[in-house]
Amino acid sequence: MPGEGYRILLGCRRRSEALRACRLTFDQIAGVFALDHQVSPLRLYRYAHGRTAGEVVAAYNDLDPAGTATLRAARFYDYEAWPQAGRRPGAGAVAIFARIYQTTARRLVTDEVYASYGVRDRDLIDQTDHRHLDAHHCRQVSAPAVPGTKGTKVLSPLVPAPAPARCADLLRAVGAEEADVKRRELLFELALLLGGTPALGLLRHLTPPERERLAAAARHQGPIDAATVDVLERLTAQLWGMDEASGPQRVLPVAEAKRAMVDDLLKRGSLTPALRERLLRVYWSLSHMTGWCHYDLMDYTNAARRYGEGLAAGHELGDPALLAHLHGLMADMAIYRVKPTMAMDHAFAAEGWARNSGNSLQQAATFSIVARVLSNTRRDGEGLRMLDRAVRLADGSRSGAELRHLFWLEPDRIARHAVFCLIKAGQFDRAIAEVEQRLAKTKSGFVLGKSMLQLECATALIKKQEIPAATAMIDEAAQFVVGHSSARLVHSVRQTRARLQPWESNKHVRDLDERLRLLSIPV
Repeated sequence: MPGEGYRILLGCRRRSEALRACRLTFDQIAGVFALDHQVSPLRLYRYAHGRTAGEVVAAYNDLDPAGTATLRAARFYDYEAWPQAGRRPGAGAVAIFARIYQTTARRLVTDEVYASYGVRDRDLIDQTDHRHLDAHHCRQVSAPAVPGTKGTKVLSPLVPAPAPARCADLLRAVGAEEADVKRRELLFELALLLGGTPALGLLRHLTPPERERLAAAARHQGPIDAATVDVLERLTAQLWGMDEASGPQRVLPVAEAKRAMVDDLLKRGSLTPALRERLLRVYWSLSHMTGWCHYDLMDYTNAARRYGEGLAAGHELGDPALLAHLHGLMADMAIYRVKPTMAMDHAFAAEGWARNSGNSLQQAATFSIVARVLSNTRRDGEGLRMLDRAVRLADGSRSGAELRHLFWLEPDRIARHAVFCLIKAGQFDRAIAEVEQRLAKTKSGFVLGKSMLQLECATALIKKQEIPAATAMIDEAAQFVVGHSSARLVHSVRQTRARLQPWESNKHVRDLDERLRLLSIPV
């Protein structure tokens, strides 16, 4: 490193140590250094950490997921110099640097550089967040403030403009997303309509004509056509991917705003019967999604409200499969809330509607929930028998027309419910063996399901008094809290930890408590 550069680094290192002693995060320190050093964000964060280029290069090569990274110092300096000189880093490289610097990938690129990436690369940059690695970062788990979820009033067709600060953030984000002035104005309008900045992750996947079509529908400019409904259906499907990746806090504002928009479209008198049915199914899907997100944030009142509105849409459509599915979800929520009578009521309703649907895939999904309810209240093995039937139905139901809301359903995701049933039956060894088998088959994207499965395994291990293995399993599950906003996951981690109360003095439990505190999970 040149002498002047090293002198600057040493000065920044001393200042950073002093600021860290005042409990400033690395993000805050980088912001302070930006006042004095007109350099790229990548270099600012290296200064904030007080690292040499060689140290960062070594850390990068160690963290490469493929184990084949060969980053050299010269190329790293090129990355730091971009866009004034050098070379632009790939989105995957930015994601690795975000982990090294304990920040978000978005903070490591300027608006100009961010705008130069493609759609998928921007998705990766938006989703990469490693701030949990910063010991001074405070993570908060809370339900977002979503217009229209309190009281009895529905959202207005056009969501009111957010607070000035949030509006400025959205303007800045839209400016980085779209260079053309007219298209930027349209994108800004649509983002406001669909919940603000989080909606940009969806809207960037639409072509300009599709955005114009969506805006025209929202403005009541002309009749709704099949192409408009196509766009709404695609956006709804993409919301589930957002939920799997990052959880309900990012998804819920968008889903609620989109649900209000569809509700407004349904009130028009210009819809053909076929288009109205399709639009009503979109409304059902968004009621399903918002109910799930509220449940995941442990907002049970609004979850039940949205599920109830979805049931009303299902009755209007006359579709037993849709009714069965929401009753099943309400039964599952009642189990989690320890309301067995309510769970039984919804489970029996779900089972009846599923049988009337004649759809094997919906029956498989419903019977898996019924199995949990039976295992929660009875110990005669009926729950496990019901679950075996659900797995067989799921395994043999892929030949006919499928239901869109069951896109996620696979035999392995049905079979994972066996762990809950086995624990309730007191068969802890079988439950642990089942977890090992399911974890080996679980796809990496199913964050919430995998972590909940690990917590169930930890419960079985605690029952067997295998404390070191139980604490290791809880610790592994808790790591998913970092990138996922599920309040239910945090609560489940705390519940499972509470079962270790008799072993509080155990070294493994004390070490677990320390790691949970670092993740901002109170014990």
